[in-house]
Amino acid sequence: MSDDRGKHLTRREFLRCGVGVAATAALTGPLGQLADAATGPRKPNILFVFADQMRAASLGCLGNSDVHTPNMDRLAKQGLLFSDCISNYPVCTPYRASMLTGRFSTTTGVVTNGVELQNGEITIAEVLKGQGYKTGYIGKWHLEKNNVPFVPKERRQGFDYWAVRNNGGPHWDSFYCMDTEDPVPMPGYVPDAATKLAVDFIAKNAAKPFCLYLSWGAPHPAYDPPKKYADMYDPAKLKQRPNVKGDAFRTTLGQYYGAITALDDDIGKLMAALDKAGIAEDTIVCFTSDHGDMMGSQGKIGKNVPWEESINVPFILRYPRKVKAGGKTDLLLSSVDIMPTLLGLCAAPIPKGVQGLNLSRNTLGKDAKKPESVLLQRVIAGRDPSVPVVEWRGVRTARYTYARGKDQAWLLYDNLNDPYQMKNLAGKPEAKAAQVKLDTELQTWLKKIGDDFASADEWRKRIKGHASPRLLRQEE
Repeated sequence: MSDDRGKHLTRREFLRCGVGVAATAALTGPLGQLADAATGPRKPNILFVFADQMRAASLGCLGNSDVHTPNMDRLAKQGLLFSDCISNYPVCTPYRASMLTGRFSTTTGVVTNGVELQNGEITIAEVLKGQGYKTGYIGKWHLEKNNVPFVPKERRQGFDYWAVRNNGGPHWDSFYCMDTEDPVPMPGYVPDAATKLAVDFIAKNAAKPFCLYLSWGAPHPAYDPPKKYADMYDPAKLKQRPNVKGDAFRTTLGQYYGAITALDDDIGKLMAALDKAGIAEDTIVCFTSDHGDMMGSQGKIGKNVPWEESINVPFILRYPRKVKAGGKTDLLLSSVDIMPTLLGLCAAPIPKGVQGLNLSRNTLGKDAKKPESVLLQRVIAGRDPSVPVVEWRGVRTARYTYARGKDQAWLLYDNLNDPYQMKNLAGKPEAKAAQVKLDTELQTWLKKIGDDFASADEWRKRIKGHASPRLLRQEE
């Protein structure tokens, strides 16, 4: 595993130093070699857009010929397309905590939905705010312990502009909250309304660097896109993945694709807004998702599992001034790597304690070590009787996916020769050498980040005070 994380600052150092000294400290050592990533007329903006429950296999430019994603495909042609972006913990809240802090769930304590991100963590918004950025967040937050829509200012983790419904809410005719608990109506299809807020934010803040996160609730269930998008897909004509049995998910798949195409149109609106503001060259645009959707693969629905449909998510990065257009990479990029990589591209300080890798050199096409694996975690498991392990951990490498419970191996797939993961090699004699190597890699990860593979009941004790009462009653 690579350790090229650059110069780190503790939270106390970060808050004490402020903009100037913190930046100077951060640009010494390895990170200092990346100072040219932010040279040019201005610091780069960040527009980070992410869907909820969109898998990589449902993106046109990643090989799906059924789904219509022309704007996402165009964005990929203008930037860098990642084929192997992996959600370390394929559930909404743990992903969001890792994506914002660059730290694993067992480190932040955000080990499942219903656990809050504590104020002691340093987010990318806090770092960039200290660098003079205007920060904003629009959409689904899902980082509070209680299932309430309003998030008070002291819990916004460094984001200034705020248009959020913490618990996501329905996809139609919902509301967001801003600086008060008074609901602000989001009429019609909520992703469209949220996109309009983002377009307005871009127009009003084009004169200085900004960091805007836009979190859409779709294509997460309910699968209910606008009719014109759902009508684009005839379920009978859609190709199902070979690891799906039967036709039970055909209609849902058409609605799922319809929701994705609706989001694709919103991507087009956002790119047009950057062009109109004249800041496209200096804006780092990221499009991704928090986790995928099994959609019948392996007989499963939803996420929370280490199969590819759950953990492999789209990731497109466009930064015209510095990132070569039209590239595609199989670089392993995971949730915890997003924050330090974006800070690297902005030549901003990386706080001490960040566990993800700064892969900005790789993104810029420079010579840099590649990660050999990413860690997978599921700390508090759901109640699925078909899963023989309760809590599980795993690793995903360029070739293999491996997962185990504390006391037994569970899954091992050779993704090169078995891309749809239809032959489980765990415990098979022909895969013994690979399994031993992967298990050693996993144990190295767990030791490195201090994950003691504690039980769900032990974790409920650890997070008491930061988790919803429902979760502590073991009613997940």
